Amino acid sequence: MPRILLLLGAVCLVASPLAAQRPLDRFTYDNLRFTGAWVEAGIATSNRLEGTATYGLRIDLGQFAPRLRMLVGGSYTRSDFKQVEIDKFETKLRNVVTDPTNDFTIDLGNIRWSDIALDVDLQYFLVPGRSYQPYLGAGAGMHIRNGSGRAIDGTFVEDALDMIGAGVNFTAGLDLMLSRGLMMNLGGRAVVGSDLQTFTLTVGLGFRR
Repeated sequence: MPRILLLLGAVCLVASPLAAQRPLDRFTYDNLRFTGAWVEAGIATSNRLEGTATYGLRIDLGQFAPRLRMLVGGSYTRSDFKQVEIDKFETKLRNVVTDPTNDFTIDLGNIRWSDIALDVDLQYFLVPGRSYQPYLGAGAGMHIRNGSGRAIDGTFVEDALDMIGAGVNFTAGLDLMLSRGLMMNLGGRAVVGSDLQTFTLTVGLGFRR
């Protein structure tokens, strides 16, 4: 009897790792390949900038697990700072200026911030295998930002606004197959970063193999 128990125990020890590997075998990067792409355009809003247009390109690298696909892409936006943000800039500048007569003025005018974003997203299809595919996703991105304005060009204010940052992406949307190979994407994207939070709504048109 003890020998049988030892034998059963050994079989369980061998079988358990093998059984645990089976779900993991469904996740493989060997399936990653170019399967489609689309260009997109839409509107972007944020906590610090005025609403503006956004343009982008997304590349579908396929599903490396059931219902789970990987996207890479980029987008471009350029927008003016909200007046309340410009007022904050001007207040900070006043705090470092020494003026005994207190008769100086600071007028920064319009200040713009452009953003080139490079993103990687994982998206999960809620309804796979249909002509319509809603999805939810998350990812990360790198943001290359450049500040500009007539009053700040060539100053330390512009230097402070020129930066490279990171953000966390949350996506949701719907893929619609219009015809064989032709697809439309309706998407929403929220980006949370240390210096800026944005939300965009886009419409994309492209193809899928």
